[in-house]
Amino acid sequence: MTRPARFETRSDGYERWRAWDPADRKERYVYVHQLLCISDGADPYLVFSDGEYHVHHGNRIRWDNRPSNVSLLNSDEHEQHHRVHRSEGRQRIARADGGQRC
Repeated sequence: MTRPARFETRSDGYERWRAWDPADRKERYVYVHQLLCISDGADPYLVFSDGEYHVHHGNRIRWDNRPSNVSLLNSDEHEQHHRVHRSEGRQRIARADGGQRC
């Protein structure tokens, strides 16, 4: 007897569907933002490329799965995007505390 898939939200905010795979005897997961990207026309082989491509949340809110908020980026573009945002965040913190780092 198979169990029905379950919807869940991880503690870090990512929403996913979870199901038991009886053939491999383990849990399988698919993330809502991945499904959304595919439904919006992205190639499933790229979405599930084992890290070559990533589905990115534009506003960095992991549970905001509106079509306008997700895009498919190659891993280098995705890392560059987050590197820029981390740098901007550190600059805002430095300005807010008078240049002192915590």
